[in-house]
Amino acid sequence: MKRTLLALALFALVSAPPAFAQGQWGSSFTAGEARDAREKGEIKPLNEILQPIRRQYGGNMRRFDGLYERGGRKVYIIDWVTGRGQLVTFTIDARSGRVLSVD
Repeated sequence: MKRTLLALALFALVSAPPAFAQGQWGSSFTAGEARDAREKGEIKPLNEILQPIRRQYGGNMRRFDGLYERGGRKVYIIDWVTGRGQLVTFTIDARSGRVLSVD
């Protein structure tokens, strides 16, 4: 019985994040939609976004969570491991490159 409950709880945790992310961040963009937005000049290329973060925080991107619509603006969500080994999540305005939040 305990194993069944544990299995159900783990399944709920694994299946919940995408729904939570969509609710929190709005709809995500497909690769094609992101490319079109970049070509139209609506967003900066991800490479340009990462350069100042790398200079300021050191380290490297752990995971690119995606491009999302939030409050009428497009934002990049990026998980980053700093030069000190800390895992942080950046929310970055995709048009300006300005860091909106660091969690």
